[in-house]
Amino acid sequence: MSIARTTGKLPVMAGAAAVAAVVVTGCSSTPGSTADTPAVTAPGSATSPGAAPTAVPTLQTSGAPAFGSPSSTPSGPPIPTGAALRDLLPTAATLPAGWTIKGDGNRTDTGVAVVEHPVAPLLPQEPCTQMRLAGTILSQGFRASGAMNEVYDGQNAVQVYLAAYHPGDAVKLLGEIRAYAERCKSFTGKGIDGKPVPLTVTQQPVPGLGDEALDLKKVPQGPYHSEEIVVTRIGDRLLFLSGDDILGRLPNFLQLATPLSKSVK
Repeated sequence: MSIARTTGKLPVMAGAAAVAAVVVTGCSSTPGSTADTPAVTAPGSATSPGAAPTAVPTLQTSGAPAFGSPSSTPSGPPIPTGAALRDLLPTAATLPAGWTIKGDGNRTDTGVAVVEHPVAPLLPQEPCTQMRLAGTILSQGFRASGAMNEVYDGQNAVQVYLAAYHPGDAVKLLGEIRAYAERCKSFTGKGIDGKPVPLTVTQQPVPGLGDEALDLKKVPQGPYHSEEIVVTRIGDRLLFLSGDDILGRLPNFLQLATPLSKSVK
């Protein structure tokens, strides 16, 4: 990859679980997306995907409404479909100064159906070596709908993923993400050059952002690229902003997270 040679940053080897997770989302691969920067794999061991869900999620498919109502809380506020969430993603007109977008950012969404019975998160069983700090992967547990696109803070690509959940499930998933980061705060993966790569995962709360927010970083030792994701909870929605430092620095996530967290309510 020419960028890696220029910056001295090397990618880490792909993991089957990360690839499978991308397929589940139904999102197309775009530059800087999960398919371009996959997970590490444990040295000397075969890659195995996380545990598959025991039941296939059921979808609300009657008509083509802009919103769907969760069966568990029929009197509560409606859950937006992926198509509705897509309209809340950043555009050239709404991006902060210094940020850019190519076309519509290759926007994708989960359509006009809402998952009535979402699967439980796979993170409790997910190996540390499969960790990918990307919204298309971390959003999946409990998710009812989602949409994504990609923007740039001048040069660094940032994946924007917005997901909606049934009441209380966004809080549950954020707790699972915290537990996953704590369990995997130190592990050894394998670089694309075949060498073992020690990695450190850190997590910090982000005060004043949404109802609560978390900043996660996965940093390898040596000439390999680091990953970062900022997860913000806004009620029963989660906003994921993720990217890497393959161009020499990590993106300025908070510059985008602050205004976007107010516009996706």
